[in-house]
Amino acid sequence: MKVAYKLVFNRKKELEKKGKALVQIQAYLNGARRYFSTQFYLTEKEWDKKENNAKDPYTARLIRAEITKLENFEMSRQNIDKPFQLSDFDNFLESLKPVKKVEKLNFTDFYRQQLTKQPQLSKATIVTHTVTFNNLCLFKKQVEFEELTYSFLQEFDIFLRNQVIHVNSTKTKHTNTIEKYHRHLRKYINLAIVHDLIPEGKNPYKKFKLITEPTVAIFLLPEERKRLEALEFTSNQKEMEMARDMFLFGCYTGLRHCDTYALTREKIHFTESGMSLKYQAIKTGKWDHKSLSLLFDGAPAQIITKYLPQRNKVRIFKGMSSQKVNKLLKIIAVMADVDPKLYFKASRDTFGTNLYMLSGDAKLVQLQLQHSKREQTDKYVHAIEQVQNEALKKIFKQNSSPSNDGGNESGQD
Repeated sequence: MKVAYKLVFNRKKELEKKGKALVQIQAYLNGARRYFSTQFYLTEKEWDKKENNAKDPYTARLIRAEITKLENFEMSRQNIDKPFQLSDFDNFLESLKPVKKVEKLNFTDFYRQQLTKQPQLSKATIVTHTVTFNNLCLFKKQVEFEELTYSFLQEFDIFLRNQVIHVNSTKTKHTNTIEKYHRHLRKYINLAIVHDLIPEGKNPYKKFKLITEPTVAIFLLPEERKRLEALEFTSNQKEMEMARDMFLFGCYTGLRHCDTYALTREKIHFTESGMSLKYQAIKTGKWDHKSLSLLFDGAPAQIITKYLPQRNKVRIFKGMSSQKVNKLLKIIAVMADVDPKLYFKASRDTFGTNLYMLSGDAKLVQLQLQHSKREQTDKYVHAIEQVQNEALKKIFKQNSSPSNDGGNESGQD
């Protein structure tokens, strides 16, 4: 049985603000009715009750075309075994819905998504991975998976090596910094392989060799640290004084800059045995406890007392960002006659070497610095051994003199 179609004007007897009402199509079949919108709204004056259509011929043709769409759909279903029902129009309505364009996932978007899907990574690690991502976007705004080839890595490497650190500087990135960016990029390429977005055999890092340069850790010997402690500052050098004290606090505790900068009053505790610090390391997520009144005869406790704010949430070393501290330390280093390349990480290395010099216990140093592997601590052992060897060479070189026997002695006159 065929569906009967007719137009219905203002079926709900409701006019819009402009006095217009919807024109609908009524589909009648086997005693059942179903209504479809034509998307046309007309006033009563624009509707011809006698012809049951719009008075305007052009509008009338467009409305009639809507009925034709339903008729054509009905006819397309005639070859199906079961009789046509009004519910079959559901398929027709579904076909009218706009098809959502599925955008092809690219590596850039994949990298960005994965930054939020790795809860096991610390905040500090996510920050460094984001820095790599930003550098990748500077190199190429959108990277397709197919573009990740050996040649792509070569070009990215050249881009990084030619990139200056600051706008007003000619200094380029260190080789080890570039190697770190490559390790991060390699990680996300491996993640893409795990998600079957890149064939395993297409990993460009299988052939691309990462290059590193050996670095010499900067640390202060006790006498150098004391020269820093002895520095005096004027009232106009408060920032420089805080930078010095923040660095010394790192020398006494071994805290990283991110943890030192995040210190607030609520992390400081006062007990019968003195001042202590309880904090969760930002990089590793590990909890640690340090007795500030015990370490280096209470020197770190004295620094905290000097800057301890009244409110719990206020940073103790407020305003001492990594960039600012490292910039000020270059000036402070000259004033104290220590290595002019001084930077904040040297405070952690100073703590490690000084503690090993005092204790001779590498395991203690490992625990204090939260090193997961002994190899991370061994560099301090080797550094002190090297210092001792150099000192011994100077001593014995000064005390030894070349042989001056005046020639061979035969024992004869």
